[in-house]
Amino acid sequence: MSHGTAPPKQPASGPLTEGERQHAAALILVHDRIGRNYRPGQRLPVVKGACSAAAQAMALRLGLPMLHVAAALKVLNSSGEIHLGAGIHGPRVLGPHDLHPDDVAFDTAVRDHIASGHHHFGQALPSGLLGVEFGLESDQVDRAFRHLMRDALVRHNPRGHYGPGYYVTLGTTSRSPAMTPQPLSAARP
Repeated sequence: MSHGTAPPKQPASGPLTEGERQHAAALILVHDRIGRNYRPGQRLPVVKGACSAAAQAMALRLGLPMLHVAAALKVLNSSGEIHLGAGIHGPRVLGPHDLHPDDVAFDTAVRDHIASGHHHFGQALPSGLLGVEFGLESDQVDRAFRHLMRDALVRHNPRGHYGPGYYVTLGTTSRSPAMTPQPLSAARP
């Protein structure tokens, strides 16, 4: 999704167990299924908006255990390719320039802090504290920074002055689209 037609990469820490191989295969199949059959903004298959129903429906269609499909959907949600929330929009595919709905408050606050001078050029952002403040897990914080990096407001520096992290750059607070990796929908004609 975020890398053309390839699913998000999983961390490698040695040979995969059989269960990890099954989860990886399910991620590839779910990623491919969503990429071929759903466009940005389109709802994923659900029954009365339940996220587990989306996993059940996809598991039935793909002939996979629901546990593997649910794990794959969670990875795709964490990477910002889909939104698994319930509510008015329900589980749906996100486009390349769509903020994940769970990241809107985070994105707005960081932009406002940079624009007001609260965070300044070269400053390391307290990503862990921001994640806690906005109820995001560590992988979701990375997702939330994606649009800020695209707009050149922050960059990730693995060898930053204060250690690895996100640092304020000389970006602008505009929301102009920039070149980003293509999501699921880009693989379709």
